[in-house]
Amino acid sequence: MTVLVAYAPAAEGREALTEGIKEAHLRKADLLIVNIGRGHHDLEAQEVQELEGQLTAAGLALTIESSVLADPGDAVIQIAQERNVDMIVIGLRHRSMVGKLILGSTVQRILLDATCPVLAVRADKL
Repeated sequence: MTVLVAYAPAAEGREALTEGIKEAHLRKADLLIVNIGRGHHDLEAQEVQELEGQLTAAGLALTIESSVLADPGDAVIQIAQERNVDMIVIGLRHRSMVGKLILGSTVQRILLDATCPVLAVRADKL
């Protein structure tokens, strides 16, 4: 079993990682991180060290995967299908009324096109 976290170095990405760790423990699954932030092909060294520390503390190994696809939503979908993941976890942030209408192309693509369950978590909990 594998839980994929669609990660961005922002509040919503950190919340997705926190929930992804919980889901991985609950399901006794591996955790796979796919970077969907700007320049989503590589994370900065400091960010990788922080992720590694957080996952080591949680008793999980750090596995980061990237894609050559330009669209991060497409990358998450492709990697999820190739790796046959059991769940995708993605973070959401507060949006204005117009933002809610649009939702965001990355999140929308993942929610609509994923072939496995998607857990969407809010970074700005009520």
